[in-house]
Amino acid sequence: MDHVIIKPLPRDPALERFRGPKIAVSMAGASGRPLLARGFLRPVIALGEGALRGRAGAYAVSEQQPDGRLAAVSGSALNAIDQERLDVAVLEKAFAVAEPMVEGGRPPLLILPLSWSSLRNSRSRRKLLRLAAEGQVKLRNLPVCEITGIEAGTPQAALREVTGQLQPIFRGVLARATPKRQVIRDLTDCGFTGATVEAAALADAEDEAAMLRTVLALQKIGPGVLVHAVRSVAGLTAVRAAGASWASLDIVPGASESASLAAHTKTAAGENPDRRLTS
Repeated sequence: MDHVIIKPLPRDPALERFRGPKIAVSMAGASGRPLLARGFLRPVIALGEGALRGRAGAYAVSEQQPDGRLAAVSGSALNAIDQERLDVAVLEKAFAVAEPMVEGGRPPLLILPLSWSSLRNSRSRRKLLRLAAEGQVKLRNLPVCEITGIEAGTPQAALREVTGQLQPIFRGVLARATPKRQVIRDLTDCGFTGATVEAAALADAEDEAAMLRTVLALQKIGPGVLVHAVRSVAGLTAVRAAGASWASLDIVPGASESASLAAHTKTAAGENPDRRLTS
């Protein structure tokens, strides 16, 4: 049998720009091995307006092994000190690479994932709030805090205390969640302005009826719902039809769906891909 060689699609510079600024952080972990955080500030679509509205930070963490390999590390596997250092470093990097508000434009959203383990600690929370305030003044954007890694059984009083502390600086406080009944009950009436969910965590992110059930469940936490890492036009259509507030796009240059997703979005928004996000 002849071998078939499949060549990757050429990387489109326009898609690279649309994908978003890169986030790259390296530091020594508590184990003595390097920790690396890699990701992007993904484009965020305001679904009610059909317009580009800002950026959402998304990154993955890996640890370099003695043989040079990179092993993925989940947030729950990091100790609190390493997690705090990562939160600070990623926050600083996000503000360093994010686009500032264009003169005369509308302040863009900058949705920033920060861990519960850091935010529940008053000392680290004050540090993160100071950085967010400084970044907001510098860029004239609207930072939104997305709390990740909220543990099951976290007291609601603790959540209310933290969301209350965050809201004077952040323009919204979202909870990373899944549409499970217990998760929804734990996070309801805790002061969140909304919730986020990863499209990949859903059974069928392109099914409109299923997405409607997900959005309705998450709206019990707070009215604003952001669906992360939408990868197709069908997925974007389902999220919009379900009444979600925003969608972040996972644009992968070279992937066939990415070009159509970016084209569909730019057409709906009436945006030039080379312009900054000001809508």
